[in-house]
Amino acid sequence: MSLSAAFLAVNPWAVLVAGLAHMITGLVWYTPILFGPAWAALTGRDVKPAKAWLGPGFVGHMVIALVLAMIVNLANATTVLGGLLVGALAWIGFVVTLEVGELIWEKIPVKLFLIRIGEHFVALGLAGIIVAVWR
Repeated sequence: MSLSAAFLAVNPWAVLVAGLAHMITGLVWYTPILFGPAWAALTGRDVKPAKAWLGPGFVGHMVIALVLAMIVNLANATTVLGGLLVGALAWIGFVVTLEVGELIWEKIPVKLFLIRIGEHFVALGLAGIIVAVWR
């Protein structure tokens, strides 16, 4: 499948839902019930969600979902497991490798590293599943 065919085969509704799921995962992940207090203590920031997710943040989540949907199409993943695998490969290949740089060069705490990569794993896995099964 060509790149243009992978783009044309994207279900825009699946991308919208996957993008929203990706965004909501982050919002829930950093609530006081889950990892918000630990993240706030490690970063010195407030737990309240930033208003940026309404604009550029929302667009960023949609771009992630669109690109992931194209990769899912290129991989011909059509099952829950296939979507999860593509999401996991994107996670390990892009997120973890970039975050390791922050761990090494910016000396972020290991706990912060784990919180951040954990959220991305869940969000990419969920988005991958959505775009794979809803083609």
